[in-house]
Amino acid sequence: MAQDLTGVRVGIIGGDRRELEVARIFSAHGMDVRAVCLPWPDDVQHLANRLEDVLAWADLLLAPVGGVDRFGQVAYVIVTGDDVPPPRLTAETLPAVRPGTPLYIGAATPDLRQACSQLGVELVEFRESDEFAWRNAVPTAEGAIQIAIQHTDHTLHGSRILVLGFGRSGTVLARTLRSLGADVAVCARGSVDIARAYALGVGPHRMDDVAKLAAQADVVFNTIPAPVLPADVLRKMASGSVIIDIATVPGGTDFAVAKQLGIQAFLTPGLPGITAPRTAGRIVADTILSLWHDRQEGNGA
Repeated sequence: MAQDLTGVRVGIIGGDRRELEVARIFSAHGMDVRAVCLPWPDDVQHLANRLEDVLAWADLLLAPVGGVDRFGQVAYVIVTGDDVPPPRLTAETLPAVRPGTPLYIGAATPDLRQACSQLGVELVEFRESDEFAWRNAVPTAEGAIQIAIQHTDHTLHGSRILVLGFGRSGTVLARTLRSLGADVAVCARGSVDIARAYALGVGPHRMDDVAKLAAQADVVFNTIPAPVLPADVLRKMASGSVIIDIATVPGGTDFAVAKQLGIQAFLTPGLPGITAPRTAGRIVADTILSLWHDRQEGNGA
């Protein structure tokens, strides 16, 4: 049976155009949505409040996919004013959260996890859930490919492409690039990932082959949040080659060395929110609603 969301109070804490779409979707479900530091779409009625007011009011709290920085400031804040500082989720602000209110966030820092644990705030990190990650890999891949097209003077069809990592994003990237006619090689760490790459018809390699394959590649896509493209690998790459790094900040590329060598290297945090915010927002909204439904079912609501 479909869940009745009418009147559920949702507090959105900062965000980008994805959260704008979330606000529309939640409002269309009859939820009462308020936000801090988020510009509101014209078709959504709202009340903007101070962070403390929203924390103390909401039944459900949503922070951005990008989470918070090491100071607790939420990612992708695009509206503030002189009297509205960027919202922070810290041990100083979280005591305002009502007991029993879950905080959904893409990914949390160790400090935020510790603060929530000590204060009894239910913290739900949704970015690595299969439901979110597989769906979000689609706009991520399309956005990364868009950047590659914009910064190359040749087609991806027939190009030599290297994809580093074969998790959700790497899998969708490699499959999409292969469908465009690219010659795709994949470097992965695990035997299962190597086997999956083989099954999907892309060239499977272990990470020991990164330097050799990068030297041959026209475009490298990195999905691994570790230094897999250090200076010694970059020096073997051709000047004018392109790196699209979609790994979690700070990425896996030595960007300073890449610039010195004439390699175009792009770190692309929050890519779905830039290139496909409507789709990406729908993915966030669906994920949160699914998690909320499971929580309510578990609580016997």
